[in-house]
This record gives sequence, C-alpha cells and structure tokens, in this order.
Amino acid sequence: MRKLIQNQYIYFALILFVLLFRANPCLAEFTIADEKKLGKEFYDKLEEHQLILKNKVLNDYINKIGNLILTQTKKAPFEFRFSIVDSSAINAFATPGGYIYINKGLITAAENEGELAGVIAHEIGHANARHVASIIEKSKKLNIATLAAIIAGAFLGGGGQATAAIAAFSMAGSSTLTLKFMREHEEEADRLGISYLVGAGYYPAAMIDFLKIMKQNEFLSKTMPSYLLTHPGTDDRIFYMDSLILTQYPQKGAKNIIGNFNRIQVLVPLDTTDELNKKYRQLEESLKKDPANVDLLYTFAFVEDQLGQTSSALIHYQKALSLSPRDQDVLKNIGLIYLKTGQADLAQNYLLRAAGLNADNDEVTYALGKAYLATGNYQKALDCFLRLETASQDNDDINYQIAMAYGKLNKQGESHYYFGLHFKKEKKKESALFHFKEALNYFPKNSERSIAIQQAIKDLETGGRQKSEEKPKP
Repeated sequence: MRKLIQNQYIYFALILFVLLFRANPCLAEFTIADEKKLGKEFYDKLEEHQLILKNKVLNDYINKIGNLILTQTKKAPFEFRFSIVDSSAINAFATPGGYIYINKGLITAAENEGELAGVIAHEIGHANARHVASIIEKSKKLNIATLAAIIAGAFLGGGGQATAAIAAFSMAGSSTLTLKFMREHEEEADRLGISYLVGAGYYPAAMIDFLKIMKQNEFLSKTMPSYLLTHPGTDDRIFYMDSLILTQYPQKGAKNIIGNFNRIQVLVPLDTTDELNKKYRQLEESLKKDPANVDLLYTFAFVEDQLGQTSSALIHYQKALSLSPRDQDVLKNIGLIYLKTGQADLAQNYLLRAAGLNADNDEVTYALGKAYLATGNYQKALDCFLRLETASQDNDDINYQIAMAYGKLNKQGESHYYFGLHFKKEKKKESALFHFKEALNYFPKNSERSIAIQQAIKDLETGGRQKSEEKPKP
C-alpha cells in the first residue's frame, strides 16, 4: 500500500514537472495566475486519489484556526484553502495559490492548539511571501535534467514517507540549490508567522515549542521528522524567534482559542492498531493523574470504543456526563454507542438532548434519523435525512437512508429515485438504472421529478456508451 501511494506521488511530481517546464526550461516570471493554476491542479490530483482527509469536524477546526490567523494578514492575492493530508508523517506545507496542507500526523504531534496555529501561520507566511514562485523562478537557471533530479530526490526523500516528498517539492524542493536561500525563506516565514500568530491572540512561543517537540522526536527515534527535513535550519530558527519574542512580543497570549484541541486530536484516524493502543496507554496514564478531567474521560472513552471496548467506553462517557451534564459531544457519543448496540430508544433520548444544545450538528441529526428509523418513527427519520440532503457532511449514504425512509412510508417512487441516486454515486450503473426506471412509473411524464429521472438515465446510458466506444490511445 505504501508503495502504491508513493508511486502516486511520483506521478504528481511528473505532472507538476510538465506543468512547470513543458513550454520552456527557462520560465519567465511565475505570475499569480500561474500560482493559482498550479495550486488547483495539485489539489485536484490529491483529491482525485483520495489523499485529502474528509472529516467535517477536523476540517472545520483547521479552517477556523487558519481563518483566524488570516485576519491578521494583509489581503493576499488569492483565496486560501486549508486541507488535511491523510499521512502520519509529521509535516505541513504550502503550494502555489494559497493552498495550505497539514498532515494528520502533525495534528497528533502538537501538544496544544497554539502550536498547530503556529505551524499554519508559518505556512501562510510562506504563501504570502510567494516563496514557491521565487523557487520556481530561481530554477530557470538549471537544465531539465537537473530539475528532474531535484524533483525525484524531493519526492523520494523523507525516509520513505510519500507525503514528506510532496512537502519537500512544494516548499523546499530546491533546498539543494543553496541552503542559505531556503533559510532566508524560513526566517521570513517565521517573522511573518509569529506576527500573525500573536495578532490572532496565541502565545508567541508556540512556534518554538513545536520545533522543540520535533527535535525531541528526532532524538528519541534517531530519524529526522519530515517537518525538519522540509523546514531546515531548526536551531537558527529557534534562536531567531527567541530574539523576536524578547524584543517585540513580550505578551502572554493563549494556548487555546478555538478550544477542544484534545477532542479534535482523538478524531484523527490512526493507521494501525499499535498506534491506537499507544494512544490508549498514554490516556490511561494521564487519567490516573487527573481522573475528573472531562476531556481526558471523553478522549479515553473514544479510544476504548475504537478498540471495541464498548462497555468500558460507556462507563467513562457516563462519568464525563456526570461531571458535565450539558456536554454535547459526550451526549452524542453515548447516543451513538446505544445506537450501535441496538438500543435505539436510549440512543434517541441522548441524541435529542444533544440536538437541544445544538440543532445544527449534522452528525447528531444523522444519528437521530437512524434512531427514529430503528424505532419506527419514519416521518421524523425522513425529516432528519432530508435536512442533510445537501449539507456538507461526512457520509456517503444519505441518499440510501432517504430511500429507506421513503420506502417505509410506502412512497415507492421517491424511494426508487433516491436508491437510483445512491447507486449512481456508487458507480453501480445497472442498479442505478433499474431504480430510476422503476421510479418513472410513479411520476407524471412531464413533472419536475420525472424530467430529473429521465436526465439521470440519459447521463448514465450516454456515459456508458461513450466509455465503451473510446479507443485505446496509441
């Protein structure tokens, strides 16, 4: 699997290489329009290969921090976009056009929100200073063979971590040109980043604290973390930021502003059971020292549930709820456990309490819909699912659930229609066509729904013929 992912990134490298150098190895000025085009192409390829982590809560959290920091910057010539890369490598990087990427491994490595904000601020500094454009323009002095070697070295570097290779090219791929050149970029990004960070209200030393975590990580593991590989000059950076804090930023600042950092960390999917067990042991030790800490109880119960220790997780969630009776996250997760274990009545009770605290929580609405469906309250279930039909949320089967609810209400036309939408999204053409054609029997010929169904059928059938008629390229 790792080899496959690595090959995908090499493929991205070649795409970037072609985009940048296919016209002429000696590029003219790399414009804002060029940056936007390259940044979007890179993002689209990551998304196409499902390497962008899709989790609404995590992405909302990263965007809140990023947008808070952006309020302290001068208006950039492009719109920023913050994304999480599905890699356990500890890294972050900026690509052209205001695209900021944070690896999931970096989120779990940070000790507080301020450290994560410091990394994001640093990357925004790189983007605002257009360092990528500068690197690309600098590379025009090199021939194609040398540029290809730099790209290959960057993408195969980082101790075998494919995502580190992306960051190495995107932000520091030309570090072999001159070390001083990259350190100047790092210094400017730190100078800009710390001003954004402090302006947003975070504590100034957050950036230093994270670098120290990386150095400690290097000492304990004997291998250099990806972040240090792609953001060189660590000792010099720490010294420089120390001097800035002493002379310009003596204020305190906050470690957490958005809040709930520990709960956000536990939502980051871990790649192996060993990582999950390690997290379990760490939380277990922390809980012994602070048994009445609601956040620790919540995160410990969350990990227990992931490990299949459902009964124990429920005990710790209930203890957390006794300490914080209006905690929406705890209420929601108790409801989810009861739903998972077939106790839909109990699930409904806790989920309704959670919805009473925040009616706009998509995850609660979805779970409540499933609880209503399980208890036979089909109309309420349908109402919940329809609220989520066009919502930006993390489930791929909302059309399936709507179809089930309509079916239970004996509205067969709508049920077939939504089953068709579900199977179309799943790329199961024959199943989709079956349900769409069945749905046509329930709607007047020229009705809005009938027209939509006929168009869906046409799209499926035309698309299938076009694909079969395509001839292999020579």
